[in-house]
Amino acid sequence: MKMNSMIKITSLAIAITGLFCGIATAQDQSQALGKSEATIELSYYKKTDMSKTAVAVIKAKNNDGKFVSAKNARVNFYVMHDKEQQLLKNVNTDNNGQAVIMLQKDLPLDEDLSFTIVAKIENDNLYEDAEEQVHYKDANLTLNLNPNDTARLVTAKVTEIGKDGKEIPVKGAEVKFYVHRLFGIMPATDDNTITTDEKGEASFAFPKNIPGDTKGVIIVAARMEDNEQFGNVENKATASWGTVLAMDKDPFPRALWEPYAPLPLVITISTLFGGVWFIYFFIFFQLRKIKKEKQLKMR
Repeated sequence: MKMNSMIKITSLAIAITGLFCGIATAQDQSQALGKSEATIELSYYKKTDMSKTAVAVIKAKNNDGKFVSAKNARVNFYVMHDKEQQLLKNVNTDNNGQAVIMLQKDLPLDEDLSFTIVAKIENDNLYEDAEEQVHYKDANLTLNLNPNDTARLVTAKVTEIGKDGKEIPVKGAEVKFYVHRLFGIMPATDDNTITTDEKGEASFAFPKNIPGDTKGVIIVAARMEDNEQFGNVENKATASWGTVLAMDKDPFPRALWEPYAPLPLVITISTLFGGVWFIYFFIFFQLRKIKKEKQLKMR
């Protein structure tokens, strides 16, 4: 009995030693080939037009031991189908270390109606192998802005599809509301994060002091950001709830601080420079005239 125990312990020790040796050997081989250690940050996005994308951000160690954006890393994207990884596409990262693919509308689902996306770096010439995956349910985010509503109520609704194919309201999901600006987005309210109720709805009264365009039109966006169940989901809607942007009668007035200088200043500077150049030309012609007269006298 003791002999069998000793044999089991010895076998286990040999297996563990072999495992660590294998890992160390793989690391030594990667270092010998000059490959950098890499990490993958994988995200999933569902946009207003119902399109779905997966974004992998790759970072790798530089010579200083810091992780920086990995350029030209080959990333293989997979989707789980019948418990097996099915290759979707391979994409090389850009200068920011990002690799992006468009996903199919109907992704394969498992028993709990979730899909799994996997991103891998495999057999790359520059970077060590790495892997990351996300596991989400498909959610719908609708946004309602009634232009005739005097209360200016913005309502977002979050639902998921049940096993019977019907939409189920999602309670407790955090929805963030934004307003589109010329150079980006801004929060629609001071506290722009609202949690959905039993009906899957999150609502707030739109402020009255947010500028719109020349017709008062604004674009409101509702987002679930990095949700543990659904990833990143967004929807947008427009309404004429913004304050009308007043257009300047003269968008380019003549002033010292504007692109176009005042006319009196332009005329004065032009006269001064014109006078200087006139003197130069006058002297030049006089000198030329004197030179010709000398040549005639010498003949």
